[in-house]
Amino acid sequence: MAFAAAVGVLSAGDVLFWLRDPFFSFPLLVSSSALFFVPEKWAKKGLLKFLHYPLPDWDVLLLGPASHRNWLTHSSVLPAATLALAIHFPGVTKFSAFMSMSAGLCVGVGSHLFWDCVGSNSHKIVVVPYWFALRSAPSRVYLLAGAALSLAAALYFCGLLPMLI
Repeated sequence: MAFAAAVGVLSAGDVLFWLRDPFFSFPLLVSSSALFFVPEKWAKKGLLKFLHYPLPDWDVLLLGPASHRNWLTHSSVLPAATLALAIHFPGVTKFSAFMSMSAGLCVGVGSHLFWDCVGSNSHKIVVVPYWFALRSAPSRVYLLAGAALSLAAALYFCGLLPMLI
């Protein structure tokens, strides 16, 4: 939420500028676990335990706990793909709905990765299951790099960065 408010202030001088747009807000809500934080003592009770797991953490629900922190679900692959699509096909940038949805997705994933980087004492990013995993400091660098890429893509979609190519 803080990243979305900062982008609103940068682009229009209004904290709620982007949050009022449903095309921005829905992808933001779906892709950011920071908005769905539930205290640990409540999260273990009934359906509340699922509130901490929006899209990037749905790998836990769909694929099981062993896939949590998988490189694909905790990476900037989706924001990078939307950015590549926008650069490769500049015609899609004429659609404000595409730009808003892409910006919301990028802010959501970026904030998710950032809060995972700074909000946990231990990290393990599984790059290839059972073969290789990033732990501790390398996983924090991986998460922070993904957050930076995602948030840079969000700035591009909000019109705050010049064309990258």
